This record gives sequence, C-alpha cells and structure tokens, in this order.
Amino acid sequence: MRYNYKTYPDRRPHPAFPDDTSWIAVLEVRLSCPAKQTGPTARFEAVVDSGCVHTVFHSDIGRSIGIDVNSGIRGELGGLVQGPRAPAYYHDVALHVDAFIITIRAGFSDKLPAAGILGRKGFFEHFVVRFDPTLDPPGFEIERVGV
Repeated sequence: MRYNYKTYPDRRPHPAFPDDTSWIAVLEVRLSCPAKQTGPTARFEAVVDSGCVHTVFHSDIGRSIGIDVNSGIRGELGGLVQGPRAPAYYHDVALHVDAFIITIRAGFSDKLPAAGILGRKGFFEHFVVRFDPTLDPPGFEIERVGV
C-alpha cells in the first residue's frame, strides 16, 4: 500500500535550506482493546518512525478505548518528549492499519506530543516500510509481513 508524505512549510527554516519544506510519514490508524471488547477508535494520524524503539500513543487514546492507562507495565520515554523522561504505560491493544488488525503491546503517555508514534516494536516488526521521497508525489509504501 502506498501513502503520500504529509508536507508542511518549515516554521523555522534552517539557514542552509531557507526555502525548504518538511515531510513526514504519517499513517491513519485505529486502536481497539480486545480485553475490553471495545470498538475501534476513529482514524487518527500516527507518525511512522523507524528511529523509535516502541510504538506509543497518547494516553487519551488509551482511555477512549477503556484502558486504565496507569495500570500498565511502566516504562519511560526519553527523546520523544520535551524535558526530563516521562512515564509510559504498556498495554496489549489491537492496531488497525487499513484491513489489517494486529495485536501489539504499545505504550501510552500523557506527555507524548503526537497522537501516535509507530515504532520498531509494534509496527516495523509487522510491516516492511519503504520510504521514497523521489516518487511524485513523495511518499512511502508498507507491506504486511508474517501473514
């Protein structure tokens, strides 16, 4: 499946690239909680980030599907949040990517500055991702593995 990058003008352009725009790989996903037998959330944007170890979502999304976020396995987030490390609580959830529904363990944090980050654990272990800014329009492709 192919998706276009989300592009936006740089708010603070780098002096070496003053006319540059930024692009980001964003995928619309949904979450549900099989243990609570909840229906899936509405679609929301999650950043596809190969540099992030774990898949993490904002705590509000977890609460919306009936998860008692703070009851999960506690961990910490570093580079994803501003300031000192922030707590994240891990739960088993169902990640809905187009027609695929995959059970993963994902973190939830009140301090996450985005709705979701799709990292190596939870996303990249289930999909091969090919980033290609040379496409017109620039985009990325994902392919389900292990089916």
